[in-house]
Parts: sequence; structure tokens; C-alpha cells
Amino acid sequence: MALHHKHLLALAISSALGLSAPVVAEEAAIAAADEQEVEVLAITGKRISYANNSTDEAIKNTKAPIGNVLDLVSQLPGISVGQGDAFGGDDWSTTISMRGFNVNLNEQQLGITVDGLPNGGSAYGGGSKANRYLDTENTAYVEVGQGTSDIASASLDALGGTLNFVSNNPLAEQNLSVAATGGDHNARRYYTRFDTGNIGANTTAYVSLSDSFNNRWIGSGSNGFTDRLHGEVKTVTELDNTTITARFSYDDTEEDNYNTVSLQQFFDNPDWDRLTNIWTGNPDIDQNFAEVWSTLRENSFTYVKIDTDLTDSLNLTVTPYVHMQSGRGDWMPPYQVYVEDAAGNRVSRGTGNGTLTPYQYVNAAGQPILDPNADLTGATRVASYRHTHYEKDRYGLTSELKWSMDNHELRLGAWIEQQDRNETRDWHNIIDPKQYHYFDNQPYWVHYDRNYETDTQKIYLQDQINWNDLTVTLGVKKFFVDVSRKDNIVAANTDQLDSDSDLLPSLGFVYRLNESYEVFGGYAENFKAISDAILETDQDFDDLEAETAKNIDLGLRYFGDDLSLSLTYYDVQFDNRITFLQPGANGGGPDYLNELDGTYVNVGGIESSGLEASLNWEFTQGWSVYSAFTSNKAEYSQTINALVLDEDGEVVLGPDGQPAINPAAIFAGDKVAGSPETMLSLSLRYQGDAYRTGLTAKRTDSYFGAALGGNKDEIPASTLMDFYVGYSKDLSSKDMFKGIDLSLVLNNLTDEDYLAGGQEGAYYLGAERTATITLKLDF
Repeated sequence: MALHHKHLLALAISSALGLSAPVVAEEAAIAAADEQEVEVLAITGKRISYANNSTDEAIKNTKAPIGNVLDLVSQLPGISVGQGDAFGGDDWSTTISMRGFNVNLNEQQLGITVDGLPNGGSAYGGGSKANRYLDTENTAYVEVGQGTSDIASASLDALGGTLNFVSNNPLAEQNLSVAATGGDHNARRYYTRFDTGNIGANTTAYVSLSDSFNNRWIGSGSNGFTDRLHGEVKTVTELDNTTITARFSYDDTEEDNYNTVSLQQFFDNPDWDRLTNIWTGNPDIDQNFAEVWSTLRENSFTYVKIDTDLTDSLNLTVTPYVHMQSGRGDWMPPYQVYVEDAAGNRVSRGTGNGTLTPYQYVNAAGQPILDPNADLTGATRVASYRHTHYEKDRYGLTSELKWSMDNHELRLGAWIEQQDRNETRDWHNIIDPKQYHYFDNQPYWVHYDRNYETDTQKIYLQDQINWNDLTVTLGVKKFFVDVSRKDNIVAANTDQLDSDSDLLPSLGFVYRLNESYEVFGGYAENFKAISDAILETDQDFDDLEAETAKNIDLGLRYFGDDLSLSLTYYDVQFDNRITFLQPGANGGGPDYLNELDGTYVNVGGIESSGLEASLNWEFTQGWSVYSAFTSNKAEYSQTINALVLDEDGEVVLGPDGQPAINPAAIFAGDKVAGSPETMLSLSLRYQGDAYRTGLTAKRTDSYFGAALGGNKDEIPASTLMDFYVGYSKDLSSKDMFKGIDLSLVLNNLTDEDYLAGGQEGAYYLGAERTATITLKLDF
């Protein structure tokens, strides 16, 4: 496998670069659909002014097709990906860390785009990560801009960079692929894709469908599961001066979640997340029954990209898109709730006068027993099935005008989007808690019902100037973001906020020392708008400030025939960090009546700096080594809420007469929680004409999992190994099959006990050794 990996990515690369990457002469390869050129794209980075890396086919080989497409980036420098499920089938437990920036239940500080288009956010409540849009087989590659993303990147979360997932293009020849995967934890997956080949003289298309299932790896029997149906359609039409790319994806998923554990619980038993797999009939126990911790999501996403050359030097790209989501999150509170209005009457919508009384029993007449000292003779135990409904519609458009003149290339672009989101929480009666969690479809109480609207506009301008071996890029962008909330129960309960950015400059350079070596550097200011999730909480958000980051990259790249490498030094100043403080993360069951179980606050800033290096070396025919190294020093730059204050604002003294330290404080100089300092990946690969194999190891040194009240919970170091072997044969000379492919993937080969990310004081167990085997036939 040569260092300049020649991915047959077809026009998907052109589509992605047209939306989200600077056009560099050596990398612009746009051709007709029936004569597609090859993009030269090194895993160690493209020739641009900021740090970037890309996945390749060998990385895809280490992941089973049933797995989550987010896992593809886990071997790249600077990135840590944690998922509670063995196959990434639980969005609730997904965590991503890069340069001290995080995506988890509490924070969304990294942008995710699909073919350069926004994913709509990565939050659990209404968000959609890349796995909702793409199957692994239909993913050409993933490009990661660590720290800085392309100026055109359409994301409101890209404080610490962007992960752009690029779908592959239709084949030029007609082909039918059918694949079946089986594996541990009752895993099974069926996948098929039909490529039409050339339709007429200028169009190619494909349609794919997959159906996947696996149980949770923890426990057996009724231990929960993931069930996913996913489909994609893509067409590319090449006209004289215009390329039209259209894509549709549909995803319908039901995922039973994983529970967090404390560090001590991990040491006590690293194979159990404290959820149960046997129905007991006792709601106090069955609230932790794995099958009642559920995420249900349905997503459809459609775009049409029109890329046209207006003149020899002028190009216009316009891409309208539509995203629709519906979903639900489930829990089983071991009680029901009695809500009163001002007159003392029970209400079924809203919180009435604010008196919410949980009760566990009803009398023979079905009336709630509210007195905790009442005689329970003849009483019947009750419980609830709590649903949080998520509905979201997004309509948007990206556009970019490119103008080449002399040694300048100007880019003028805009992104507009309207997002309408509804979140409703209702409580349902469990018909008979002794039997199972079957519930009445009609809720007995609607906790809240709210609509959120987010209007986004972004404009940007960039000039790329080329002087022989030196390329300089100058740019500026600005966001305009308006967020509003409408309460559908209490009409007067409305809120709105504006979260516009300042002018955000960026500049960079690439200087080619010779044909093999280049140095690069860049500075960019990034911005994350205050999201509508802030308006979900009953808190004062007037003092909240939007998060900002200043990123500096300085690096060296080498491109040779058999060896390529990249080395980057970075420095990041992250200000106004917003985090979600969740009380009692491991203090028992969830607080079901607290809408978000916490509060959003600014907790100062973060300073991070470090080194990222990647290397790819084909040391002999068919054999190659890939390695990625990360050294990241990320610390909180400010002390926040250090002292305990009484209701009058006076400092509270401890027993020793000294000021009491706030257990929810952040201290300057402490390590950023959830951000590994040192990571090393090493892969040995073989790719022959028929056989392939590879062994990958990733070492993550210990790091702190919690920061409140001072660094604590030192997460143990871990080394995870993955192994794959495969056989592929071209049978095109045969009458029935064109080709056959057989592969075996072993993840966590040594069955390491480890923690797979999480949030403050609450962590997810890493999955045990897992094996899958896939048979694929081409017709």
C-alpha cells in the first residue's frame, strides 16, 4: 500500500472538497463519471495549512461492517473514541475527545459533517452523529481537521475541529453486492447494494440496505439489544459544465443503553454496569432492567448538490438539504406522579402549582395513596414508563462561489439553516409491574411540551494566494444564530437568545521546501453557538457566554514513494467553556423529575498544547506500518467556584476555621477531565492480491476522569488490540459471481478491561473481546 494512498473515491471526494476543503492544484481531480480520476490523499494529511488526517481502507478493515462508522477515526492522532457497546450501537454512551475538546452527553465541542453538510448537532437530545447517516461500506473515508476546520465547514459545534464523513460514489459498472455478518453477542447483519452502472451517458447510481442486530455485551438473555435498519441512495450526473450529486439516507434504530459506573465499581467488577437482565416484578429493582433504558431514533437526510462551472475561472456550488428526525428516550421510574393545580385538582399537563408528589401505590379504587404512613393493605404497586420525545426538522442550504484569477483563488460562501425542534416528556402507566413493562399508550401526565427554533446564517470569505512554493491563505467568517423557545402548555413561558459570533479570522501558509518536504502553519478562531439545549433548563442563562477557541498549528509533512509522515505542534486557548453539571452522577438512580438533571454553566477556560505525529511506511511489497502519536497537555486556565458561599454570599468556614472548598469547583492548572494526555497507535498490515491481514494496537495512558473539586478518578491506562484477516478473489470470469470476500475481525484481542469514556465521575465499561465474520458476494 503506497504512502500516497490512491483511493478510488470517485466523485465523492470532489463533492466533499467542494464543500469543505481548500482546492489545491495537486489535489483537484474532477473528471467525468465514466472516466473518474484518482485522488491522491495521504493518511498523514493533505497539503493544507492546518493539521489534518484521513482514514484509509486498511483502517476500515480493522472494524466489522456491523460497527459504528465513528470508530474509523479512533486510530488517527489526537483522537480518542469511546463507545459502551461492542459495535458502537448505543449513542447514549458515545464519547469523543480531541485536543481537550469533547463530545459526550454533556458537551458537544467537535463538528461532524457528512459530505461537508451539517449533521444537526451531536447532542443526545435531538442530535444525530455520523452513524445515523452512513454505513461503513458506503463510507469512502473520514477527514479530520484537528483543531481547525476548513473555513466553509457548516457546523455550530466545531470548537476543536471537524470530522467530515465522505460517502463513496456509484460504480461505473453495474454490480450487486450481498453480505452477511455474524458474531458474538448474537450479532447478525445483512447488507446489499446495487450499483446501476452508467444510466444513459452521464448518470450512475446505487441503492443500499442493511439490517443489523446485536445484544448488549453485558449479561445475557433479556440484557438489551440494538436493532437497526439503514438505507442509502446516491446518484451522480455529469453534464457538460455541471455535476449534480443527490443523496438520501434513512436510519431507524432502537438501542438499549449502557449505564455509567464509578471508578470503584469498575475495579469491583469491570463486566457489569449495574443494569439487570431478569424481570423481578419489583419496580425498585426493575427500574434498572436493561430493556427499559432505551433510545429510539428515526432519521432521514436528503441533499442535492449542484456544482457548475460558470466560466473557466468561476465555479458555483449550491447544496440544499433536508433532515427529519423523530425519536424517543425511555426510562422506568418506580413510581407515578400526582400533580396539582392552584385549586388542588389533579392536572394531566404541565407542573400545575409546582407540587409534584411521587406515589408508589393505589387503593382498590385505583386512587393514589399519597400518605407515606397509610395502611397499604389491599394496595397495588404502580410504576411509570417515562418517554422523552424528540422531533426535529432542518432545512438548509450551503453555497460557495470560487473565482480563480492570476495567483489568487477567492472563495465566498454562505450557510443558512432553519431548525425546528420539539421536545415533549410524558409519563405512562405500566399496566402491571409484576408482569412486565407493558404500558398504556395514552400518557397519564405530560410533563412538558416545548418547541425550539434555531435560525443560523454564516458567511465567509477566503483568499488563497500562490507564489511558486509558498501558498498563503487569508479568511474571515461570521455566524448569526437566533434561538427561541415556545412552551405549548404555559404560553407565557417563552425565551429567546441571540448567539452571534464576532468576526472570526483565519490565516495560514504552506511552504514547499522541495518535492517531498513542506512546512505549514495556521491560526484560526473558532466559535460554538449557545445551543437550544440551554433553553430546556429552568435556569438563568443571561450570564452564559458562547464558547470560543483560538487555534495555532505549526507542522512539517514529508511525502515519499514509500514513506510519509506528519508532525504538528498545536496551541489552543479555549474560553467560556460551557459544561452541564449533573448532580449525583453515581448517587443511585436518575432524578426522573428533574428535566435535565443538572445546569449549564461557564467554567472558565482551557489551555492545551501538544504534539501529533503520524507515519505510514510501506517497507516491502504488500507490507506497511502505520503509527500515530499524541502528546496533549490540556489544563483549566481559571479557578471557578473555589469557595463555598452561604445564602448571603459570605464565605463558609470549615471545621478547621479555613474557607471551605467547593466540591463543584474547577481549579486552574488541573488536567482537563476525560482528555488522555498520551496515546500511541501502531498497525502492521499486509495487503496482497488475494489475502490481507493486520494487527493494530492503541495505548492510552492514564488520565483523570473528573475535575470538580480537584482532579480525581485516575482512569487506568489501557492497550487495545484489533486483528483482522481476509480473503478476496476476483471471479469475473465465472458465470455467476464476480467476486467473493471473506473476513474475520477480532476487536479487543487480549480481552482488556478498560473504561470507554464518559463524563464527570461517570464512566462506561469497555467491551470485551468480540469476534465477527463477514461473507460478501458480488454479482
